[in-house]
Amino acid sequence: MIEVLPIKLLSDQDALIFGALIVSLGKLHRTGVSVGNGVAVTAPNLHLKTVLEHYDFGSKEVFEQSLTLVKKEIAAIKVPEILLKELDKQKKFLLNGVVFKNPKDVWINLLDNWLDQIKNRLWKDGFSKGVTEGLNPQTIFFIKETESFGEAFFDPLGDDTVINIRGGKLHPNDLKKLHDLVNDCNKKLFIPHVYEWILDGSIKLVGIKPYTSVIPDLYSNKLRDPSPAAQGDKSRSTVKVFLDFSTGLVVEREVDGVYLSSEKMVDLNKPRESFDNLLLRLIESAETFPQSPILFKLADKSEGMGKVRGSLRLLHQKSLFDPLIEALSFVRHKKGLTNVHIVIPFVRGVSELLQIKRELAVKKLNRKNSLKILMELAIPENVVNLEDYLISGLDGVVLNLDELISHLNGFDHTEGELNLYKNEVDGLIKFLEDPLKLLHKSKVPFIAYGSLTLNPKVLDFLIEKGVYGMVVERYEAPSIHELIRQAEKRMILRKSQ
Repeated sequence: MIEVLPIKLLSDQDALIFGALIVSLGKLHRTGVSVGNGVAVTAPNLHLKTVLEHYDFGSKEVFEQSLTLVKKEIAAIKVPEILLKELDKQKKFLLNGVVFKNPKDVWINLLDNWLDQIKNRLWKDGFSKGVTEGLNPQTIFFIKETESFGEAFFDPLGDDTVINIRGGKLHPNDLKKLHDLVNDCNKKLFIPHVYEWILDGSIKLVGIKPYTSVIPDLYSNKLRDPSPAAQGDKSRSTVKVFLDFSTGLVVEREVDGVYLSSEKMVDLNKPRESFDNLLLRLIESAETFPQSPILFKLADKSEGMGKVRGSLRLLHQKSLFDPLIEALSFVRHKKGLTNVHIVIPFVRGVSELLQIKRELAVKKLNRKNSLKILMELAIPENVVNLEDYLISGLDGVVLNLDELISHLNGFDHTEGELNLYKNEVDGLIKFLEDPLKLLHKSKVPFIAYGSLTLNPKVLDFLIEKGVYGMVVERYEAPSIHELIRQAEKRMILRKSQ
């Protein structure tokens, strides 16, 4: 079963189904902005899943062969009546920059787009129950005669609107209209975006993209080739890199994920101002990187070693906990940004973890396919009783290496004079040996956090134990992939000897 709704009718309540960016088109339309007439369509998840279950994707050898058969079977799916009813009234259709004249062709192109998404998931993770869930909704616009098309955005560095014409020509008057349109839309959406437009009698919007994630493509009429060969000699690594965007501007364009430590953004002396900043940063990160996981760590406000902090403080200080939960609820339920996941900080016992999870469940923030709950391992108790934590239900863990070594070696890692103890990592490595084996056996991914991740001994150890990802500061982003790749090479050489 698919969902089909006219774009002009979309509201915040539809964000969970159609996504925040498509819903933004509906909002703009209702405020008087010229938006193309069209419909938003969701994928036929159940139908696609039923087809896929009949094929074997277990081995790489038969992967492409099975996928070819799947494509033929999916192409035979009839155009749903609910969609055909909308398309039969029109003569020309615009879908992903391509013009069609036949509803059947539109439907086949929709299925091809969704199948490409499924193919990427199958190749990466293999077949799973949720492989057809969360496929990107598509927009179909009804057009007459498109004279020109392209993209436009406001460039703050040049203090001017950049208009990229992909095809056709624009009259100077239309350029001025497009400039005013971009400024008007940015004010109404609060956050700058890139706007796809067409000239079909008049200038009309037909798409919205996150601003920072598409800028490189705007300076070329050629589509970027994502294959490794086309990326030159830029080093990539198997380990995922999560950039810490807790401070500064969100400007990087290629990330595997984003990590936000809310304690770095929350100032209890300025509660309203700081929570507004936190909410804006959370929305900005999730919209800028819609295909990447955003790990949002609940605030771990500490007043020194041994003081009330972490989950215990969250449970007993509602003025700190409630705004964080409201921000998460707004982002996921109202804005439809389901790539935001939760990290529970500094837990001193399984009972604390369960209590936090209960508080989250009350706000409908419980574990599911679209919402992962991770826990920060920050004290030795977490590591010793790791099996009990896993039984309680976790989707992943974050190893706070700086906290762990400070408790193991008996020093305060926030004191610069004591940083020499950070180099004594042998004990930490021995301490984590068996717990990481347990995580691997339980198929629970772990992410490394802290400055200690860049210690050569620790980095080699983490790579060897199959670390899923690492959280790094933005200034480390340009070189981190090469650093990890070199560690991966060393591991391969050690095992081949």
